[in-house]
Amino acid sequence: MSRPKRPLLSITMIGVVLMTAMAAWPNESDWREQDNAYDLARQAVSRGEALPLHEIRRHLRQVAPGKVVATHYEFEFDRWVYEFKIVDLQGQLRKVHIDARSGALVRVSDY
Repeated sequence: MSRPKRPLLSITMIGVVLMTAMAAWPNESDWREQDNAYDLARQAVSRGEALPLHEIRRHLRQVAPGKVVATHYEFEFDRWVYEFKIVDLQGQLRKVHIDARSGALVRVSDY
């Protein structure tokens, strides 16, 4: 008489779910990277190489109004940009990239 394989399948599925959740959980280096981006932005603003966040957000409200849910400072599109995740006025989650130096809109994309 063979035993049912359901418990083994359930244990395997639980393991897969836990491993996936742990992989998505931010680790210490992720936090250091975020702190580093904050420091890089602050330093660039102090050197006059980037606009302060409050000025960038003023540009953002003009080109892509909505509720900001996340902000990042990163090197993309061959330049430093502020990346915003926003929920636009239609309720869509969007990624908006604003040039850190000029405040110009670089890209808007669906998330």
